[in-house]
Amino acid sequence: MNTYEDYLNHEYGNILTVEDAMSIYTRMVDAVAKCEHEAKQELWDDFVQRSIKYTTVRCKWEYMDYQERIDADPTRTRFHDTVIDAVNILYRLADKEGMDTSWRKDLTDDRKRIGDFACFVTYITGISNR
Repeated sequence: MNTYEDYLNHEYGNILTVEDAMSIYTRMVDAVAKCEHEAKQELWDDFVQRSIKYTTVRCKWEYMDYQERIDADPTRTRFHDTVIDAVNILYRLADKEGMDTSWRKDLTDDRKRIGDFACFVTYITGISNR
């Protein structure tokens, strides 16, 4: 069984704590919400939907056998890439409108960290829809 403590001590490092994820998420939401671009909600929704798709594959990963992982790996990678693209689109939108973009630097360009953030976004989305 997985625990948050196991995650915090993961050998890979560059861990995204709940506190860091919340800080990044809050600043990201604030920046995008303040933008005046007419497509900001559509861009945000796209980011969340991409995060959900990626998280779904990632959550199933532990329960896949070797062949299922081989088969699912290109899809998981593609979904991960689309999350990164969506983060960058929102960053460029906020930056172009002069909003606080410190959240993007704090998120970093580390793929695993961005993937962890997508899982956090999915979590926030899920618990917000009760």
